[in-house]
Parts: sequence; C-alpha cells; structure tokens
Amino acid sequence: MPRLLKKAWHEAFFDTMEPHSDAPNNFITWSALSLIGATLKNNVYLKIGTYTLFPNQFIVLVAPPGIGKGTAMNMVKGIIDETKPNPLVNTLSDRITAERIIERIADGWQTAPSIIGTQLAMGKVDHNVMLFSEELRVLLGASEWMLTFLEVAWSQSTFDYQTKNKGSVSITSMCCSLLAASVPDFLRNVNHEASMVITGGFSSRCLFIYAEAPSKDLPWPQPLEQNPQSKALYDKLVIDLQEIAKLRGEFRVDTSARIRLENFLKKNRVEAMRDDSEAVANFRARIKAHVIKLAMVLSASRGDSMIISDFDMQNAIAEISKITLSLEKLFRGAGDAFDAVTTARIQAFIEKVGQTTRSEIMRALHRHIGSFETLDRILTVLIAIGFCQMTLMGKQQVIKHTPGRKP
Repeated sequence: MPRLLKKAWHEAFFDTMEPHSDAPNNFITWSALSLIGATLKNNVYLKIGTYTLFPNQFIVLVAPPGIGKGTAMNMVKGIIDETKPNPLVNTLSDRITAERIIERIADGWQTAPSIIGTQLAMGKVDHNVMLFSEELRVLLGASEWMLTFLEVAWSQSTFDYQTKNKGSVSITSMCCSLLAASVPDFLRNVNHEASMVITGGFSSRCLFIYAEAPSKDLPWPQPLEQNPQSKALYDKLVIDLQEIAKLRGEFRVDTSARIRLENFLKKNRVEAMRDDSEAVANFRARIKAHVIKLAMVLSASRGDSMIISDFDMQNAIAEISKITLSLEKLFRGAGDAFDAVTTARIQAFIEKVGQTTRSEIMRALHRHIGSFETLDRILTVLIAIGFCQMTLMGKQQVIKHTPGRKP
C-alpha cells in the first residue's frame, strides 16, 4: 500500500503536533525520529565490517522543568496506543529494574497471527523494546548495573544473564531503543549521582536534545482531535507508520552519501584532537554509528527505497553535529574540579544575560557560590579560557560573554 503522507513522516508528525503544543520544536522532531527507529526495530540494518548497525537510538530530551519534555514523549505514546491491540512498538516504563527488563525482553511480545494458505499461524515472538523514562535519574537509579546493561543494549543483539527468578536467560535477537528526559542539573552533577555515565560510555551512546524554553507562548492550545486538518494528518501518520513497520532487509548507501560521510569523519577526527571535554571526545568516537543510525531513520521516514541517499546523509550529519556542539554546555559541570558545578552555573548565567557584573552574579547565585573569593577565582579561569572578558564601563567593571568561543 502506498504511503498517504505527501512528505517525510517525521516532518508530517511535526506539522500535526506543532500547532497544538508549545513543546520545543526539536523535542517534537526528535520524538518522531525516535518512534521511527523503534518501529523499524531490528528488521532493517546496515552491515559495516565486522558489526551490524540497527536504527535503534537512545534519545534524551534535556530541559529545565516545565518546558515540554513529557509533552513530546506523550505524543509518541499516543501514536503507539493507536496501533493496539498489537502495537507496533513494545514499551517498558522506567520504574523497572535491569533484571526485570532483561526477563521481559527474553519473554518477548507475541506478534499478531497471520494466515498462511488456509492455516492460521501464530505470530513470532518479538524481542524488540522501547524504554520510556520521563526522568532519566529514575531509570539509572533502578539498578546498580543499569548503566552496564544499557551500554550493551545500545549495540548488541545478544545477551546472556543469570537472573534471580528464572535462572539463565539468553537473548539472541534483542534491539533496545530509549526515549528519556532529564533536567540539565542531573547531567551536570552526573559524576556524583550516577558514576560512569560519561567515563563508562553511556553518554556517548545517547543523543542529548537540548532546549531552554518552550517553542512559543500557547496558553490555550486547541485539542488536536477538534481540528479536522490535524486529525486527518494524525490518522495518516498512524497508517503510514504501519507501512514503515513492514520494511525489511539491509539498507544500501549510494556513492555520494558514502563520500560525504568519509569527508565528515576526516573532519571529525581533526576536531576530536582539539576537544578537552571527555563527554564530547567519547561522543565523537561513536559519531559514525550515530550518523548512520539516523540516516537509516531519515531514509525510512521519506520512503520505502531502503537506500541512504546523499540527502539523508547530509541531514543526519547536520543534526548530529548540532548535538555535538551542545554536549560541552550540558556536561561542563561534570568535571573533577572542586568548583565544576558552580562554574557551570556561572557560565549559564553569563550566557543568558550576555553582560553582567560581579554583584549581579552574586545576587543570582549566592546560594551556590558562597563568597566573592570563590566567584573571583572562577571568573579568573573563565577569562583565561576566553569564555568571557572583563571591561571597565565608567567606574564599574562589566563581565561580557565572548560569543563564538568554546562554551
């Protein structure tokens, strides 16, 4: 059956949801992309060298409270609910231990029966899952070794584990996706609250989508189902997602897309040599996999060709590059220095106001800074690294953010 939508699925998703929500635009788009990847499961893939990449992704929406993280995630849940009683995506919530996740994936989800000839055949058991976590802190804190499991689940299709309840569990066709949300402060304090998130590699497997404010002021959004145009688009989204779920086999990459990725990876290696952030350096080490996973999703969003075109690769590289730029800001408080967290707060304040004074910084952040001695020590470092500069305006010393410099 040909698709009903006239544009890429994730773009139509945005057009449908955006008029009815003030959630950040990038949250809406990435929620759509996460759903496509989870719908494709391990039914599609791309083989590279000795390993196989699937379109599953770990996507974390990051923003202060009340910005729209949960709203965007609920859009995805709503689409999935529309496909019941045999949902296109199997889901688990974050209030669950790693052991229970493994047991549930091992048990699998029975797919819908089919008719072969004149016989009714039972559907196969599906071991693909999408984890939903409205607060990443809850998921990571559910088990001491949740991080270890998630790091494996991002890339491996097999898993062996000795459970307490069911003895030895062996999974041979696992594919795990994650759509989660977090406040920035959790990530900035991550070394203290969830050890090994960065150094163990979990953060390098995630795509952190960052926003600081809602997309617009929309106090009384119209319910989607009351808008005939939006409701018609919504119904087509569900139908076309069912078509996307039918895709099977290996993706091909056209020549121009291959060349574009090769050139990007060369540039990425040069940039990696200049990084002083462990979070960014680790992410760059996996950037090839992130780009290809996203390129598969973008291709499937546009159509059924199973070909990653130069257009798909170009867009994938552009989006992943945006995430790379935001990582330094998100994780700059996750350092070993005694003042790392306080420094991150001061940087965020200076970025927000653009120009300020020592007194204004202290008034805004006195609960975190404690003394002018601490503030002056941190400002000295920030000036030295080129983040800001101090100038004299009249008789007052003014601190200005230096745009375009490393965050």
